[in-house]
Amino acid sequence: MSSALASSFPLLIAQNIKVTNWLTPVWIVSIGVGLGFLLALVMLVKILVFQKVSGINTVTEKPGLRYLLGFLTSLLYLGLFLGFWYWRYGVDQFNEGLVFPLCFVVPLCLLLGFGVWNLCARRMIGETGSLFNEGFLGWVNKVCIAMLLFGVIGFGLGMADGFGVIKFVDDPMAFVDSLKRLPFTKSSKKTVEIPPAKQGDQGMAVPVGFMGSELQQISFLSDQKLEILPTPILESSDPGYILEVPVSEEPYSYIQRKDGRGKIPLTEVSELYIRNMNRKTPATVELAWDLAPVYKEVSVIPLIALSVLGLYAFYLILATMCPKVFAIAHSTFKTEVNQPLYLLVMIIGALFMIGSIYVPYNTFGEDIKMYKDSGLTLIRVLAIFLAIWAASKSVAAEIEGRTALTVLSKPVGRRQFIFGKFTGISLAIGLMFIVLGLWFFSWVSYKPIYDYAEASKGLCEWPECFLEATHIAPGIFLCFLEVLIFVAISVAISTRMGVLANFLICFSVYVLGHLTPLLVQSSMAEFQPIVVFGQLVAIVFPVLNHFDVQAAINTNSPVPLDYIGWSIIYTAIYGTVAMLLALVLFEDRDLA
Repeated sequence: MSSALASSFPLLIAQNIKVTNWLTPVWIVSIGVGLGFLLALVMLVKILVFQKVSGINTVTEKPGLRYLLGFLTSLLYLGLFLGFWYWRYGVDQFNEGLVFPLCFVVPLCLLLGFGVWNLCARRMIGETGSLFNEGFLGWVNKVCIAMLLFGVIGFGLGMADGFGVIKFVDDPMAFVDSLKRLPFTKSSKKTVEIPPAKQGDQGMAVPVGFMGSELQQISFLSDQKLEILPTPILESSDPGYILEVPVSEEPYSYIQRKDGRGKIPLTEVSELYIRNMNRKTPATVELAWDLAPVYKEVSVIPLIALSVLGLYAFYLILATMCPKVFAIAHSTFKTEVNQPLYLLVMIIGALFMIGSIYVPYNTFGEDIKMYKDSGLTLIRVLAIFLAIWAASKSVAAEIEGRTALTVLSKPVGRRQFIFGKFTGISLAIGLMFIVLGLWFFSWVSYKPIYDYAEASKGLCEWPECFLEATHIAPGIFLCFLEVLIFVAISVAISTRMGVLANFLICFSVYVLGHLTPLLVQSSMAEFQPIVVFGQLVAIVFPVLNHFDVQAAINTNSPVPLDYIGWSIIYTAIYGTVAMLLALVLFEDRDLA
């Protein structure tokens, strides 16, 4: 019936499995965003309740008690993180790689620990709701609600088989089951000693306890030859299903087959029977296995949900801790977002991402690499253009038009004015990245399906679409960090110069920043002016190539979290220097 409908009504393109494969990754992301939004609503309700509880809403009015409870709350959050790290990696790897994450976790725990008490203060009654519904979060709410509706509709249509008309995802309950199993699927290992084989030995039973359908791979490192079977090893056992492990200095890995024809069944495996083929010497065996849900792609759902919740919490806390800065930021954000240029830039970016899908790049089957590269470059350039324009109009124009003098006549200092402008412009740029990032993700998910059809390669399954789309996420975030540097530079320039000078200087910084590695390499030459210029550029200008991970995106390689962490630190350092320069330039600026 559905195929007949599809042939009769071409507009019902969702009947096509290609469209379902395209929308499945988008549906997964929408579930993560929707869950994060629901958690944010729960957080808001809790804050509103605590604001009316006497004793809690007066903590911030008692400095000694505020510092004590803030510190204890921070320790609680830190303990929760350490508990999660211990549960995720176990006692053997508890200290491994923990120092660098703590550099970010400790400040965040302190911010949350002290910030939650500010949010629960009674002076925030009536203000928290407006912060949640207006300004930056007001726009984010619209995005989250749209994604939540898409996820709910997709779930309902999937359960009803699309009513024979339309369907976003094939089996949503299978994704729910995989999400439920996510906390129980992780890497495990153990070491056992297998006695020498005897006559009629059926193997030693080693408890493992996993679902074969969730097994990704299992490895064995042994000093003796082994035979392994999920059931007792008998003379009647089929040799084709016995896993033979040779003696080697490197672990022997078996990758699970998902079609059910592998040596380890897809059902529950409680024990593995291991038989030592040496009749004299016991075998020391190290087992290690990796588990993942049947649909391992659901692992991004909690990450997205926590990111959305963290965005809401971070905004609300900073708004309560720096009220004057955020008052200016709120006004600046609303002004910039309501500008026609802002909407025009968003439309240009959205249309380009759709049109670029159908552009032949002549890359012999690698068009998606060029598509992702051009899309990320477009978002970066449009955001930098918008940041420079906003800084010039919001800072330079207000100084020339004497608006800044009116603002500073109120109980607002020059530092608060500059930081407020920087924050407001950054929020406008952040909203642009959220909207265009989700839009770009949706069309990157569609690009492999289009390329497969153009090359007559058959049907592209949704996991490949998901893989291609999710690997642009680090690139989008790093592009945002790069634009933040330009926001700080533009604000600093705008305190003294107009829009034209701002564009020229920032364009020069953009070009030289991306050419810094080449200039440094050229400085190895013996020509002294080149050496001096290369070293000067490397010191003064930001090294923007740090934010370009196109090679990793093209090869679908994961970008290490350490790399992203160091990029955040670099952005914070360079942005701080630029903002200090802005404060110095604005401190003695004559506004009259």
